[in-house]
Amino acid sequence: MSDVKEPHYKHHKHHAPVVNLDDFEGLLQKASDLRGHRCLGLPLGIKMAQLGVKLLNLSEEDKQEYLMVFVENDKCPADGLQIATGCSAGSRKFKMLPYGKSAASFVDGRTGKGYRVVSKNDVNVRALALAVKDGIIAADEKVEVMSSLERHILMNAFMKLTPEELLDAQRIEIIWNDPLISSKSEPFVCCSKCGEEIMSGLGNRQDGKILCRPCLNGSYYKQV
Repeated sequence: MSDVKEPHYKHHKHHAPVVNLDDFEGLLQKASDLRGHRCLGLPLGIKMAQLGVKLLNLSEEDKQEYLMVFVENDKCPADGLQIATGCSAGSRKFKMLPYGKSAASFVDGRTGKGYRVVSKNDVNVRALALAVKDGIIAADEKVEVMSSLERHILMNAFMKLTPEELLDAQRIEIIWNDPLISSKSEPFVCCSKCGEEIMSGLGNRQDGKILCRPCLNGSYYKQV
């Protein structure tokens, strides 16, 4: 008997919602609602999207269907990025990578090519200079790292500085083993070891058997 099952659902294209990237305040409010409060990573994520999507220069129709985002941290900028791009994890167009970096890549899913946007190395210096200009601190005032004052200074910068003032961008091409955007629904298969279903064509063949990734490489959990 075959271990391949029919898909549980009919395939359809994943169209992201239309997003007005120029409406910074509206996007920030939606991101704050998603997050549950307004934090300093939200405006940074939105401005990453403003720069990255602009550089990618897709038509509105192509952006809704083919835009993909790879974010290199699992913190609040990710919430801002989801709102500002319309990409979601469930559509397989939003990938979170736990690198701990203030960076995200914006990619055309058809080609794997795009732009990686990352915070400038001197963003703290720029934030301090703006804080002095805005009267938040004196020119010679000491600011403790991780203090509420530093967070206030960074929030002020992320709100007021342009994406180009905050961020650098570089052209990239994604290195990814799986198809970026699948053209059709893949059949469900069952792992030869644990017996659980595997969706989206993510089974791995080894010695004539199909294994899920946890059985092949180890899982993130253990049974207790």
